[in-house]
Amino acid sequence: MAAQGGAQRNFRILFLSLILAGGLVPAWNWWETQKTASLAAACRAAILEGKWDPAQSLAEQWVSRSPQDAQAWLSLADVAKHRGDLAATAECLGRIPTTDESYLNSQMLRGDLLLDGLKRSDQAVEVWKAMLAVSPHANVAYQRLIYVYSMTLQRERMVKQIRVAIQNQAEPPEAYGYILTAPNLVFTDGYLKVGQWLQANPDDETLKVAQAVYAARTNPSKGMKMFGTSAVQVGDGARVMECLKDYPDNLELRAFVIEKAIGDANMAALGQDLQKLPIAAESDSRFWRYIGTFRDSQRRPKEAADAFVQSIQLHPLDWKSHHELGAIQRVLGHPELAAKHAELGARGKQLEREFMELPNATQADAVLLESLLRFAKDCGDQDVVNGLTFRLQTSGSSAPSNEAILP
Repeated sequence: MAAQGGAQRNFRILFLSLILAGGLVPAWNWWETQKTASLAAACRAAILEGKWDPAQSLAEQWVSRSPQDAQAWLSLADVAKHRGDLAATAECLGRIPTTDESYLNSQMLRGDLLLDGLKRSDQAVEVWKAMLAVSPHANVAYQRLIYVYSMTLQRERMVKQIRVAIQNQAEPPEAYGYILTAPNLVFTDGYLKVGQWLQANPDDETLKVAQAVYAARTNPSKGMKMFGTSAVQVGDGARVMECLKDYPDNLELRAFVIEKAIGDANMAALGQDLQKLPIAAESDSRFWRYIGTFRDSQRRPKEAADAFVQSIQLHPLDWKSHHELGAIQRVLGHPELAAKHAELGARGKQLEREFMELPNATQADAVLLESLLRFAKDCGDQDVVNGLTFRLQTSGSSAPSNEAILP
């Protein structure tokens, strides 16, 4: 009997322990939640009072306890921003979960910090790509990508990004000027801007090439500063040739050399340069135009016409290809086609001049955009037609912009 009574007592104790243990789990969770909430409140109060040392300590404890809490990372980012630590600010913003409602705004700010503050154009591009993977209609991400691609002379990427943005009705207002002038696009401040980014990333091929091309195409100026330790001389193409040795398949370098040969009327050099083109040139409208120019110089008008047609298929708005095709069609005895392409060439050239004379590409008015719409229709560029039609019909030639605000 005694043994039986002891067993019963032990069972009751064990049963009671299990009940108490079961209650401890929610009690512990409640305690942890309260502690985290108290920590968060103290952190916010310290930030509001500008007490950055305690605010940083509290924010670090907060993110340690709640690593998936966007508000914790935003608070730590706020502290880093006020301390002037842009790298830490960008790092904290990079921890915001993609599922959080603050993700897009925080990544807009992160991308701008990387580009403008830290001069890391490569890292900023990855941030904007990630934004678009989450939200294909994130118009600010398109705007920033198009800006960097254009400034760094990544023409094909720029045009593709513009077309995707148009299809998502999220293109920036300057997109239409950029896509029109893509084969000839150049910026007066390109040399200086790319030089700043190159300082932070000196081994980047795209930036080295862009700086060399800008240097060769920019008129010397007493007010222009040199960046880095390279012997780049403004208005001098020597750096282009040096880069070409390192990057023989770079299309911008190849295009620069070929355009110089054409400008010098050196058809022998042009022929040699065309034999060195990488496969990637097949998708670039400029190189088919160069091929057409060479074939024309060899008195092969039919083959030249085929090359100019291919150029226009790749980039329907290329007025230079229309102009050249018009001249060839006249030689081939096709007066109607000759007149059509000659007229498109003249209109495109005039439109390009008007866009390039704007203080800013965003300032194109409805009259200019309507002229571009008619030109795009006649050239057969359906993306541009669709985009401009929508923008003009909705009286919004520009896509709405978002402002990234750090809470």
